[in-house]
Amino acid sequence: MHLISYDQFGKLRLRDFVPEGTIIGEAVDWEWEGSLWYNEGIGFTSFSRHVSTPDQTGGLEILFEEMPADSVQSLLSAIGLPLRPGMNAAEVLSVMGTPTETNRYVADRCSSDFSVGDPERYIVGCTVHSTQGLIFLTVVRPDLMVREE
Repeated sequence: MHLISYDQFGKLRLRDFVPEGTIIGEAVDWEWEGSLWYNEGIGFTSFSRHVSTPDQTGGLEILFEEMPADSVQSLLSAIGLPLRPGMNAAEVLSVMGTPTETNRYVADRCSSDFSVGDPERYIVGCTVHSTQGLIFLTVVRPDLMVREE
């Protein structure tokens, strides 16, 4: 699966994918993926820039219900991910392949991580609800997932 380059991903900003006038919160020293990030978000949807690359988006999370459907599709297309909200678990697996990790934190949903992308790899996390299908997505550069002690 070919996804956008790290350079292109780094230029993505949440404000480019939400309706004009959407209030976007900002946080510094956001603890995520084991280290600190600069974060811009609405609810559970956020774009984050690692402290080591403060001008480049290095990861994002999308709760699909927090964004208009056309905004979600525009973002997925920009990244190159052939996913859509509501996909069931079998559909997600058919697109993403074998997960590197799967967890069930809540009884009605399952979260799986996939290592995808060529030539640059990303960790893509998909949360699939038992009745609503794909509801949440994370995309992060694995080289920025440094576990700080």
